[in-house]
Amino acid sequence: MTRHDVVVIGGSLAGAVCVRQLERLGIDAVALERDTFPRRKVCGGFLSPGGVKCLEQLGLIDDIRGAGAVDICAARIAAGGQEIDLTFERTGLGISRTILDSLVARGARVEQGCAVNNVRREWEGFRVDGITCSVVIDASGKLSRFTKRRVVDEFGVQYLRSGSSGSVLDFSFFEDGYGGTVSIEGGRSNSCFLIKKDAVRRYLDREDCLVTGPLAYEAVRSDFIAIGDALGMLDPFCGEGMQHALETGMMAAAIVARGIRRCVRYEEMKSEYEAEYNRRWAVRRRVGAMIRRLVPYRGSFAFALRVTPAWLLNRMWD
Repeated sequence: MTRHDVVVIGGSLAGAVCVRQLERLGIDAVALERDTFPRRKVCGGFLSPGGVKCLEQLGLIDDIRGAGAVDICAARIAAGGQEIDLTFERTGLGISRTILDSLVARGARVEQGCAVNNVRREWEGFRVDGITCSVVIDASGKLSRFTKRRVVDEFGVQYLRSGSSGSVLDFSFFEDGYGGTVSIEGGRSNSCFLIKKDAVRRYLDREDCLVTGPLAYEAVRSDFIAIGDALGMLDPFCGEGMQHALETGMMAAAIVARGIRRCVRYEEMKSEYEAEYNRRWAVRRRVGAMIRRLVPYRGSFAFALRVTPAWLLNRMWD
């Protein structure tokens, strides 16, 4: 029987960052990832300025830029027949998850091609398939089987095309949903849209189309510390999905490492993590939910964007 202090279910962005940080803090941890990198993943491809800051703290920013990440300096938002231009106070990056996930997992203890089938609680901790551990962290993403979430009738649709879109994130709102296009490595552009379930078929006529869903924004209940999309997706308009994965992975690692050293019970670590998460992210989640409710009223939404100060809009990505 194999034994680790921590098992992270999922070794994509949130999980790889979490296990990387745990190892850096001297904790015996492993991430079990179902897929094998590199692989495509439905994602907007935009790393917000706040996400860039996380990569700087992790010491990975030079590797990411070296892989061809593109500086994104502004956003162009189209809604209700109006167009709003916004210059970022700090630069974001355009990069595919194919590259980003591989780079973050490289050098970390991520066991690829290892799907987790069963997790159960034992008196001394947990048993994850054939591994025993004191702490389990759910980083298995938006389709997690281990954290219950409230699904919605929306799907993510992604396309890739040759040719750069420059240094501007183009974002538009339309009848079937919303989404955007951003330049990524290799002189290509990544387009990703959130589409209503009854309209998805109209967007599947491209050979390189990739679809995921149904999506879920809210976690209903979890027996585990959950990070990244396992907690529930952030609204794509906020452009903070990758920052959310990076920051929650780092935050969980710090709290768990401290808890293990102090011999704190798992429930106490989970409670501390959830309190800290709410302190950092609850307001941004509420703003995202409010924007989601406004999206069907594109004219009103465009007016709200136009009268919102640029510094406040920048806060969504910072």
